[in-house]
Amino acid sequence: MKLAKGCTLNLETQPLTLQTIKFVLGAISSSNDNVVACDCNRPTKIVRAWTRENPGRRFLSCRGRRVGSDFESCNFFRWYDVEKPHGWQNLALLEAWDTIREQKEEIANLREQVRSVNHVSENLEISSELMESMKQKNEECEALKIEVLILKERSSVLRNVLVASSMGFAVVFGGMMVMSKY
Repeated sequence: MKLAKGCTLNLETQPLTLQTIKFVLGAISSSNDNVVACDCNRPTKIVRAWTRENPGRRFLSCRGRRVGSDFESCNFFRWYDVEKPHGWQNLALLEAWDTIREQKEEIANLREQVRSVNHVSENLEISSELMESMKQKNEECEALKIEVLILKERSSVLRNVLVASSMGFAVVFGGMMVMSKY
């Protein structure tokens, strides 16, 4: 049996054991005979397509390379899995894909709801702070109104005292003047 370059296995001389099977599978999977070069002469990488038409189907793609701060690729493309996906596995994969998509949408909606609730909660906190501030300012305003009322009352009393005392002084002064002439 021929495996990778330079690796052979003679089943007549070597017994078929678990180690032999592992060796054969390892040699087959590490074989470089199937390496495909892209248009820029670099080894390709195997990538999975996750489109509706080709779910899970593998294709070969250019690895690309970094040039300075940019990334260059020759956009090489070739299907690795020649046949399109089909059968019950394809249907199961499509159903699982739809479920994942629906769950992602639901997660996004829930995150938006949480964001909205947080925003409302922040607004409620701000509103409660504003209400508390308004209540405090209202109490201060009422206290100032009472103080103004008290000061008006005092001012009125003092004005009355001043008027009364001025009149009393005028009467006394007038009486003294009249007395001084006699």
